[in-house]
Amino acid sequence: MPPRKRQRSEHADTSSEGSVFSSPMDDDEGEETFPIAADGGEGVPCFHPALSSPDQQVASHTPNEWDSSHSKGADFEGGAEVEEARIHINSSITNDDPSVKDQQFPLLRDRFDCFEESDFSFREDLDRMLAFALGTHGRAGNNSLVRFLNSNVLQMILCCELTIGPTRYYKTLTSALSCGSARCATLVKVYVEPGLHMLESEVEIKEPTRLIIQSLAPCSVSEEKTIFSSLHGRPLLRLSCSDAKVHVSNIDFVFKNEGPSTTDLKQRCIWITEGKLLLQRCNITSDTGIGICVLRSGVIRVDECEIKNCGFVGIASAQGGVAEIVNKCKITGNRHFGILATDSGSCSMIQDSEFSGNGTYGIGVGAGGQLKAFNCDISNNQVGIISKGFGSHVSLRGCQINRNSRIGVGVREGAAAMVQSCQMQKNLYGACVSNFESIISLHKSDLSENLTHGLGASDGGTAEAFFCTMQANQVGVVSKGRGSTVLLNSCQSNKNLRIGVGIREAGKAKCVQCEMVRNQYGVCALNSGATVSLLKCVASHNERYGLSSSDGGFVQATDCVFENNLQLGIGAWHTESRVVLLRCIAKGNGRTGLASRVGSNVVATDSAFNSNQQFGVYVSGESSVITLKNCTANSNGLYGVGCSESGLAQAADTVLEKNQQAGVVSKDIGSAVALRNCIASSNGRIGVAAIVGGHVEAVGCVLKQNERVGIGAWHAGSKVTLLKSEASDNGATGISAIDGGVLRAVECKMIGNRRVGVVARDGNSVVSMHKCVSNQNGRIGAGARGQGSIEAVECCLSENAQSGIIAQDEGSKVALVQCSLDGNGSFGISVRSGGLAEMVGCMIRNNICAGAYACHLNSRVAMWWCNALNNGHASLNARDDGFVKLFGPSATGGNVIQHVPCEQESAAPLGCQSVMVNLAYPEFVDSYQISGKSHSKLIYDAFFRILQQNYPASGCHVVQVLEK
Repeated sequence: MPPRKRQRSEHADTSSEGSVFSSPMDDDEGEETFPIAADGGEGVPCFHPALSSPDQQVASHTPNEWDSSHSKGADFEGGAEVEEARIHINSSITNDDPSVKDQQFPLLRDRFDCFEESDFSFREDLDRMLAFALGTHGRAGNNSLVRFLNSNVLQMILCCELTIGPTRYYKTLTSALSCGSARCATLVKVYVEPGLHMLESEVEIKEPTRLIIQSLAPCSVSEEKTIFSSLHGRPLLRLSCSDAKVHVSNIDFVFKNEGPSTTDLKQRCIWITEGKLLLQRCNITSDTGIGICVLRSGVIRVDECEIKNCGFVGIASAQGGVAEIVNKCKITGNRHFGILATDSGSCSMIQDSEFSGNGTYGIGVGAGGQLKAFNCDISNNQVGIISKGFGSHVSLRGCQINRNSRIGVGVREGAAAMVQSCQMQKNLYGACVSNFESIISLHKSDLSENLTHGLGASDGGTAEAFFCTMQANQVGVVSKGRGSTVLLNSCQSNKNLRIGVGIREAGKAKCVQCEMVRNQYGVCALNSGATVSLLKCVASHNERYGLSSSDGGFVQATDCVFENNLQLGIGAWHTESRVVLLRCIAKGNGRTGLASRVGSNVVATDSAFNSNQQFGVYVSGESSVITLKNCTANSNGLYGVGCSESGLAQAADTVLEKNQQAGVVSKDIGSAVALRNCIASSNGRIGVAAIVGGHVEAVGCVLKQNERVGIGAWHAGSKVTLLKSEASDNGATGISAIDGGVLRAVECKMIGNRRVGVVARDGNSVVSMHKCVSNQNGRIGAGARGQGSIEAVECCLSENAQSGIIAQDEGSKVALVQCSLDGNGSFGISVRSGGLAEMVGCMIRNNICAGAYACHLNSRVAMWWCNALNNGHASLNARDDGFVKLFGPSATGGNVIQHVPCEQESAAPLGCQSVMVNLAYPEFVDSYQISGKSHSKLIYDAFFRILQQNYPASGCHVVQVLEK
């Protein structure tokens, strides 16, 4: 410990109790300065700084040996660094950037120095006096007989030994110390006979003496005790000389007030204002006040003593006083404080001691006070340790702070505490920090099995923890209130009954390489303004969620893993709740990897949501949005991405593979999914689906090798918009509209599907295609059946195993404009069982059986300005009451099995239904001139355009055709 200067007043009256220095220990201030905790102990003490005048703090010279071992503020010189830490933390917290990359934790700097004890040895003083008296430097050798004889004689003169007792010459300690030999001696030894010694007045040491007071009772005989006591309201022992050293051993000091007042908190059993006092194997009791009070430049060491049952404080230091408690001391059963350092410069240093059963606080440190504790047991108090006020600083190492009914360690109102290798267990709260600029720093400590939380920051306080464990609490870590901050590095907050890390009401937390395992919730950000930043953390095996943001909370996670949680890996709820993920993994969770509900917003980049039991990603509720960038949602039990109840999911450059039912599903009216450059492949049934009114828009996507369908719209109100995408090699169909769904495709490819490239099935189902290709499919390029409709403009339906396109069943319709049906295995176009096909300006050629084929009653094919060339044995074929009608000059290039010509007038009514379709994302298809148009209008416009181009050849007036 570095040296420090001791200060004392040159003008203060140190001989009387009513001195002018203002301390919480003063007779006229004690009741106000140390109020009893009100409301069942819920309050905390009001520590006040010393009010000493500058004159009272003028420095004076003190012994060199004390200067070398105890300087004011020794080993607490980190105040400036603590202030710098506060500034650094506050500036980092005000930064809006939630990133925790390269996060620094500034407070803890391994400042737990060795415990250095004061020099209380008296032998050195005696040796110096003998050497001076003998003049050994020139008169006698070290081993000479003269020196030996002179030494014995001088030692008898310089060292005075006295005994007090009822049968001795000196009956009291005061009388013994007042004798002439004691006043002249350099060292005075007083032996006290066992028994009760009642003091009529206080024993005050005012001279620069060396005094040893010890009992004659054998230490091994517990029944024989030496006791100093008094019934008067004065200290039993007072030390008020800066150059005095007193050593007391094996004596009990018991003060009992039998007067009318039993709540006089100003009584001191032992009082040191200056000098040094060493107590060894003593018991101290002051039933109406303070056991030991040390002020100003006073220093006391309590060694293997017991201070118990004091009416207010066991040991109190104020105005710069220093108290050392070492070697198995017990401070127990005191009414309020075990020990207390009240104000600036006051220090308490404790080691290997016990503080238990004190009524309010085991240890208290006020504004400017300082405490160091090593290997101590601080248990069964209301509060183990309280540090309160600016400049208050506590350092703890290797302490057991357990079973306190309220708080293990409390830091508030600008105080600071550093805790290393300590245990805070089975308290109501393990460690708490509150109020702005209050800081607690913990290293390799255990905050477990506390009834409420392990570590908490509130009302602007800052807590940081390194390599700590918070386990089996209700909540492992809490940050509550604006400005409150928790910084965790390499910590474990596991097996807590509710939450591993819980941040609420605008609190903040930053966690680096931490574990939140086997809690009910791993991490929670609750309420608006609550912020959590996670870096390389693991939240797994929690009973509900790994990570949760609700009621406006914000969480950012980078390089984190959320796995094997029983319900959700990551969840966000309610408006303004946000989660931002970067390179995170959510896998193996009982229901969903990532969920957004009830208006929350989630953004995930370079993340994976794989192998969850139901959904990789799920969004539900109006205004709920999930955005995925370069992510994967693979091998999940139901869907890779699920969207319902008006939720919105957006994904770019994302892979959705091997999910058991579907890669993407948009369900319910108002729900929408937008995909950009995504891959949905090898999924159990469907690559991408819009069902029950949901919408899907896919741009530049690949939908391949799914078990049945690449992409489709099911049920009335469901809509899919497909742009520049590919639906290939699927087990049944490339794209489909079923049960009233609507699908629009622009510049898309449906190639190599096992059965059909495009399907529209059941009433009001519509597929509209522009500049699309449906080739090389296992059976049919495109098919409408069960009253479904297909419209195609500038499309190619070629090289399919059977037909290019079919319309089957009454009410099924196909409308083609400027399409190519080339090289199909059977027919270019086939209409059966009452279906209807209308073709304008199409090319039908090189089909194996026939170009156009109509079969069964009411099956009709109407063709305007089409070419049917080089088709098998018939370019046009109608049978079983089917009809193929030609309008305008057409090239058949082959046999016509049945040709029923019609007048030009009957060409106008095309017979297609008029159904308006509002696209989910029309801005992506405006350039293709199909947004907002009905399907029949699309075909009619194409027909009208071609009719104008062929007007001279048709011989009809355009207006007449339009009117009809």
